[in-house]
Amino acid sequence: MVNPSTHLENDEFGYSCYTIVIPAPPELTEPLLEIEQAAGQKRAKIPAHVTVKGTLYGIASLDGMIETIREIAGRHEPFELGTAGMKVWDSSDSLILGFDVNPEIQALHDELVGTISPLGKPAYKDDPYGVHMSIVNEAGEQGVEVASKMLKDVDFGDSLRVSTIDLMGRDGVAWGGVWKQLERFELGAD
Repeated sequence: MVNPSTHLENDEFGYSCYTIVIPAPPELTEPLLEIEQAAGQKRAKIPAHVTVKGTLYGIASLDGMIETIREIAGRHEPFELGTAGMKVWDSSDSLILGFDVNPEIQALHDELVGTISPLGKPAYKDDPYGVHMSIVNEAGEQGVEVASKMLKDVDFGDSLRVSTIDLMGRDGVAWGGVWKQLERFELGAD
């Protein structure tokens, strides 16, 4: 199934589609970016992150969505996302890490999906929720091999500290566009 957001042009707010993610900690950002570059990642990709609410488009109000996300983030306390038991999901063109779902991330996901989904059109199903971090996406078979070898040297530690979420917007289409951070929200800021 083709993701309907792949070829979307920018909307009235300047972005073709949106998603909500947990940014990776700084100590992971650089090595994961090196993997993307070595693997030949060409499709627009958000820097190292864990997806919380999948891609949506066709929103009525960017300011309204930002305010809604701010309220939701304020109701959820920071938490740890364990890295034990991470699974590698790969295909001929993508490499993704799967994390075990804990109650905190599931609750954040559920509230974001329940509240944000009606504000736009989903590009794909958000549920059942698979907590994941895309390492490379549509990078080709050789790119997946390169990424898989390099990933073995990345130390994810025992857990990822989740204290913020980002609203990301893609400026342009998937091939040639660029994902930009539109807003960062602190968890538990209420």
